[in-house]
Amino acid sequence: MLATTISRLRRLARLDLGVLTEVRDDHSATIPAVVVAAGSVLLLGIGGWLWWATSGLGDTGSVFLKSALLGSGLAFALWLVWLLVAYWVLQRVASVTVPAERLLRCAGFGAMPAAMGLLMIVPAVSFGVGLFAVGAWMLLTQIAIERAVGMGGASVILANAAGFAAWAVGMSLLSTGSNQLGVGPFLAESIWEALTGFEAARSIIAG
Repeated sequence: MLATTISRLRRLARLDLGVLTEVRDDHSATIPAVVVAAGSVLLLGIGGWLWWATSGLGDTGSVFLKSALLGSGLAFALWLVWLLVAYWVLQRVASVTVPAERLLRCAGFGAMPAAMGLLMIVPAVSFGVGLFAVGAWMLLTQIAIERAVGMGGASVILANAAGFAAWAVGMSLLSTGSNQLGVGPFLAESIWEALTGFEAARSIIAG
């Protein structure tokens, strides 16, 4: 199973999208798909933390626990919400019911681009790399949902967009000036929150 999963990841990295069709009906790929998704989200979280640490922002131990570990767990949970929202929209808008395990398998392997967030350690382009990783994740998830459902079109795009919006909004709400729970590029939002909060407080004091 491990060798097969690694082979599929290598093929997917070469943009062999047939992997998504292959895992759709392979029941043995359910657990590997979940592991791929969890691992990819964790790497995105670690990438954000590496950017924080190499930027000299301080408190690296606390941020590692909050963002790389707890934040990654929350991001994974929100990914499940992403799929639930997509599932619900498909039912309501397109009257399509896709087997949950099939959707999980396709979307799990579709989460692989999130792992590119590890490259946020690269100076100067770190934020762009993080955004690219999240964008590529959304795009491949779109294709994954299409393969799982067996159709494309506006309703599938809407389902994925709604699910992604739920994930992104959740990440934004978790990223505050005092709690750096965002992963990847969302970790930077905690700095913005802290700065805007400081400026607002200074304005109030200044009258």
